[in-house]
Amino acid sequence: MAEFADEALLRVTGGNGGHGCASIRREKFKPLGGPDGANGGRGGDVILEVDPGVSTLLDFHRRPVRRGGNGKPGEGSNRTGAEGADLIIGIPDGTVVKTAQGEVLADLIGAGTQFVAAAGGKGGLGNAALASPRRKAPGFALKGEPGEERELVLELKSIADVGLVGFPSAGKSSLIAAMSAARPKIADYPFTTLEPNLGVAQFADFRSFVVADIPGLIEGAHLGHGLGIQFLRHIERTRLLAHLVDVSDTTGRDPVHDFETVMDELSSFSPDLAAKPMIVVATKMDAAQDPERVARLRDLAKGRGLAFFEISSVTGQGIDNLKHAMAERVWAPTPAG
Repeated sequence: MAEFADEALLRVTGGNGGHGCASIRREKFKPLGGPDGANGGRGGDVILEVDPGVSTLLDFHRRPVRRGGNGKPGEGSNRTGAEGADLIIGIPDGTVVKTAQGEVLADLIGAGTQFVAAAGGKGGLGNAALASPRRKAPGFALKGEPGEERELVLELKSIADVGLVGFPSAGKSSLIAAMSAARPKIADYPFTTLEPNLGVAQFADFRSFVVADIPGLIEGAHLGHGLGIQFLRHIERTRLLAHLVDVSDTTGRDPVHDFETVMDELSSFSPDLAAKPMIVVATKMDAAQDPERVARLRDLAKGRGLAFFEISSVTGQGIDNLKHAMAERVWAPTPAG
């Protein structure tokens, strides 16, 4: 059963406002003491709030309809109706809220950030509020307004500093495990990773950065083939891409072809992604028997002006150097303008 979802449809409705009350105050020896009907309470809002404890939009697939509480009607003796309860819904950090037509309404980043997805309706006025010099005792009140109703699209874009891209089984999950305390599922077959994994690389001075392991891209991904295209939105916020290429002799694939294929898929999905700062990482060096395969990839990276690293997540070769190189780029000041 799926345990992760990064896109969901949500139908939200604010609570209805309570109706106003039409009432006349009645006292002994004074049967018509004037209007005392109170206003109805407002309906509750539906509010989306970033909750660090929530990491998926899966719950919205199970419960796609949410509604705020209705306001209570006003009463006589000037008793105002109670307000409807707001419904606060926890969402993951980095959730983008859109209309069904694709208009971005909110980009929610940071714990506690809120967005009113559907406003509650106003409470109706009671006859006490409607009284005037010309109509001192109106015998009517106003109905409460209905709550706002919306159909929304939620998209999750993970908050990560470094995004790992590459072919399936290029070693992305293994690198996450080697650099952080994250323990993603690792196996030697395509599409082990069925959802983005996040790992935190921690340093002795307590500084850290977040690495996102994105499911592998294959040729034709931008046309819907494979899994990677479903998750590319998760690297749109990253400051750095680490392009992992398997240089071992076990796959039968050409590292240069793999690199070019992934770059083509990034460009097809979004030219901005392909233009992000990037480093090239030759993985599985412990199983690389042909130096020529590594040299060709190194020359390709050099020709593109990209830093090149050789690592093995099994033996630990090059992991510390790569980790520090990532940190330098992540923590470097953002150029002005």
